[in-house]
Amino acid sequence: MSKPGFLVVQGTVTDLEGFKAYNAALPPIYEKFGGHYITLTPASKVEVAEGDARNESILIAKFPSKEAAWGFWKSAEYEAAKKLREGKGRFYVTVLEGLDGA
Repeated sequence: MSKPGFLVVQGTVTDLEGFKAYNAALPPIYEKFGGHYITLTPASKVEVAEGDARNESILIAKFPSKEAAWGFWKSAEYEAAKKLREGKGRFYVTVLEGLDGA
């Protein structure tokens, strides 16, 4: 059994209307790479347990493996979709390997 992969996005959307086309383009790309959202939490709903609040939304997506998460991120389909979000916010994105059985 391979370990799952996770894509974690922290960010702030500055153009909600302009961001809609990007959001609409994502579902088939996630599906192609076996990914799905675990959470999409707006900044106003993020509960900080320790440290300074960053006022950023958080998205966590799960993939069958870290390689599948990277496959999604580096795909031609995602590269095209990513252009739709340019200038519409600030984002910090990480790819993580999960634990067995996660």
